[in-house]
Amino acid sequence: MSNRGKNLQGGRRPGSGRPKGSKNINSMASVKKLEELGFDPIEEMTRLYAEINEKLNNGEVRVGSGAYAQLLSTQGQLINNLMQYGYKKVPEKIETEVSTKKPMAIKLTMKKDKE
Repeated sequence: MSNRGKNLQGGRRPGSGRPKGSKNINSMASVKKLEELGFDPIEEMTRLYAEINEKLNNGEVRVGSGAYAQLLSTQGQLINNLMQYGYKKVPEKIETEVSTKKPMAIKLTMKKDKE
């Protein structure tokens, strides 16, 4: 059996695969469905944020109540969800200590006292 062509099958090759940032089939189908429905998730999230903000600021919901806390939480989630459209996620810092242990030699010498 010849090894010719064996390296061309499978594995990682430069320029192969889906381009970075391109959408897969499922993502494209989801976007198309949302367009058909006339639903814009970003627009809806900003509308909900404004609605919650109005309820929190006009005294409609009592400060310190469970409903107030829930609205604040929901508002925070909306902000976090909207952030992904305006900003890239900040990677978590992972500190790793890289240390290579090298052998250490200690040479002991004794001085003789001249008395």
